[in-house]
Amino acid sequence: MGGTPDNIHRRMFRVVLPRIIEMKQFVYFFAAAVFLMSCMLGHAADPEKDLLMYLPFDEGKGDKAGDTSPNGFTGDIKNGKWVEGVVGQALEFDNGFVSFDPLDIDQPEEMTIEFWFKPAEKIEGGARIDLLYRLTGGGRPHITFNRGGVLFGYYFATQGAELEVRSKYIGFEPEWYYFVGTQNKKTAWLYLNGELDDEAQSGGDARMDFGTQGMCIAASQGNSNFFKGAIDEFKIWSVAFTAEEVKASMDRALAVEADGKLTTTWGKLKSGGRL
Repeated sequence: MGGTPDNIHRRMFRVVLPRIIEMKQFVYFFAAAVFLMSCMLGHAADPEKDLLMYLPFDEGKGDKAGDTSPNGFTGDIKNGKWVEGVVGQALEFDNGFVSFDPLDIDQPEEMTIEFWFKPAEKIEGGARIDLLYRLTGGGRPHITFNRGGVLFGYYFATQGAELEVRSKYIGFEPEWYYFVGTQNKKTAWLYLNGELDDEAQSGGDARMDFGTQGMCIAASQGNSNFFKGAIDEFKIWSVAFTAEEVKASMDRALAVEADGKLTTTWGKLKSGGRL
């Protein structure tokens, strides 16, 4: 009933051979995809050397904000309370801030600042508000609402000039926004919610004055221009993000929401790469 052995072998050959060919095609495709991905990710940041600061804002109590990057900085919290964040907890401010003494880090040639923020009420004008500034003195960078007729801007610098990227947004609702300000030696970009908002020429190495004048989150120098609202997942990198990395970082933060804050420990951050 089953036919001769030769007929059986021929039928098996006709069935199995196409599957073998399909499997080989899949293997070749997979290998090519892995190769292309490795090329795309070959420049990806190394958290051990490129992550300058990471503030998860997950302490839940106390008046200190811990940096889980290799630098291990500690910030002082004033008038901040822990609330539900984008991932895990966040810090909410009402005439409050987090301040850091001068950061003992080398001046980066490129830079990326990323974090999530949620205004307590709609912002569409009014008095100046600083999301990020120095603890003392002038300088750059800073991230500011309502400065010189600009609703929202990323104010960056090179070693030779102080510059700005102006947002095209006309208002900010009381909801979460993902901010990225990034610059290399040619260009600076401002991203909101994973999308390019605007860009400007830079024309030189980045300048970051937090190393000499400290840093203040949610206020200017800890005594004015207060941001009223919540901030989460604050990071500074010594490399410039690509557009793909901006989107991936935002999506990754949203993806871990159901499982809690998976990126709060340095070991998990290191194993996962750029977050």
